[in-house]
Amino acid sequence: AQSASSIISLLLSPVAIILVSIWASSLGGVSWAQGEAKRVFNWHPVMMVTAYAIMNVGALIFRISGTSSYQASLQGSSSMPAASSGSKKRGIAKFSHASIWSLSFIFGIVGILAVFKSHNDPISGYIANLYSLHSWVGILVLSLYTLQFLVGFLAFGGLLSGRSRMSNPIVMEIHKYTGAHIHFLVMVTILLGIQEKEGFVSCAYEVVSADLMPLTNYGKIPYACKISHGLGLVILGMGLFTSFSLAKFPRL
Repeated sequence: AQSASSIISLLLSPVAIILVSIWASSLGGVSWAQGEAKRVFNWHPVMMVTAYAIMNVGALIFRISGTSSYQASLQGSSSMPAASSGSKKRGIAKFSHASIWSLSFIFGIVGILAVFKSHNDPISGYIANLYSLHSWVGILVLSLYTLQFLVGFLAFGGLLSGRSRMSNPIVMEIHKYTGAHIHFLVMVTILLGIQEKEGFVSCAYEVVSADLMPLTNYGKIPYACKISHGLGLVILGMGLFTSFSLAKFPRL
């Protein structure tokens, strides 16, 4: 079940990138030019969702490659591959994990820069920064991500010592625990951002009587909002499926 969950989550990653691209296009597209603050801002959701989609792959790399310590404990030592081949395979997964999360970090930084650039445009007009719950949670999560990245790079990249993962069991368990929670927090932050943006877009439709059958008014919902609703559900699915995939269940 966890393997199937991993595959589903990975398949949702490109879907999320496609949907956020369509959403940004429906909101006017993207730009990096001064005087086009709204289009500059559209880079923010594109970059952050892309960062999350990439991060999602990195989070699952050990599970999908069969090199996680949890999988090894379930298989038992008798069915484990030879030490040399297993170590090499895990080394590749480790390098891929670090590289993918590095790339995700870069996309995230560009996404943050897009916000500050669009909010501090002298031609389009200035907009306050860090005034919403989404922005506060976002800065907190980005800080946690950065700390997680640095600790992982120093502890397991061989910079603090030449010791292997098995020599740092406590640090490794903390790293895995915080990594899974940061992944979930990124999902929450993106959902908060989508909700905030939908408030500016105005997704509500006009009604002249009690809206007792909202599904019959589905066609009245703006196109951009339909896309963002779908994007939000995909992001939610990625978070839930990945969380299930990374969970440790007792061996029965």
